Amino acid sequence: MTDRTQYFRKFPITIYNDIPSLNIMRRVDFNKNVKNFLSAFYTFEIPEGTRPETLAFDYYDDVDLDWLIYMTNDVVDPYFDMPLNQDDFTANIKKKYGSEENARKKVFVYRNNYRGDDQIIAQGAYDSLVGDRKKYWEPIFNQLGIIGYQRTKTEMYASTNRIISYSYSSTVSTPFTKGEIVRFTSGSSSGIATVATSDTTYITLQHITGDWSEMTSNFDVTGDTSGVTINFDYETYTLIKDVIPSVEQVYFSPYYYYDYEFELNEQKRNVYLVDSDYANRVNKQLDDLLK
Repeated sequence: MTDRTQYFRKFPITIYNDIPSLNIMRRVDFNKNVKNFLSAFYTFEIPEGTRPETLAFDYYDDVDLDWLIYMTNDVVDPYFDMPLNQDDFTANIKKKYGSEENARKKVFVYRNNYRGDDQIIAQGAYDSLVGDRKKYWEPIFNQLGIIGYQRTKTEMYASTNRIISYSYSSTVSTPFTKGEIVRFTSGSSSGIATVATSDTTYITLQHITGDWSEMTSNFDVTGDTSGVTINFDYETYTLIKDVIPSVEQVYFSPYYYYDYEFELNEQKRNVYLVDSDYANRVNKQLDDLLK
């Protein structure tokens, strides 16, 4: 460590309660001309398990210049604003969602599922698409014109796919818990959903998968978290709303909380680094500003 680059060594001394203390309330910003000078920066993808202090040592030969990485990327929380390693990521998932399994099965939103869909359809197939399905496809051109259509890579999200409701076949003493996943299996039929609201006689469900609308007799539904099993009156099935129009639901897939957290963590790997040739200049500027 050196006083020359240690971040908190740069702060001025002030007297607080008759004790000399660092004035950490002092705030400065980089020269905007420097921050907007793109040739002074380059993009870098932080490898798994690499912390900013390690990166500072590897690139700047000075572990104390980790603050330069934080300030360049507007990092406020040095822990959660940077990518977590796998162990810390898993621990954070368990803390937020109870378990990794819960995070993997709980739906965050529904997302346009163009990722991984590499199919190309011909003009005739495109022309026969009904409703607004055409908006999920875009033309592929060559020198002769349109040669087919591929999925449009546009981000589209919906809070859920549909919302349904049921009444129970009789009043219950213990209803399902809001937000828990419920499921049923009856013969060749099955379904999974998430509880939106529930009381002792009635329930509304969202994030619908399976054969909920096709039941022809009363059936038992069990909650994953509560362990409660309730018999549903099949005749009371009600479609409250197709949040995603029914003819378009094929173009959406559930986006689970685990996937959301994982992608968010991966995005934090892409950072800007001040070019090492400019590091001393920025370091001196911070010294001057904090005097």
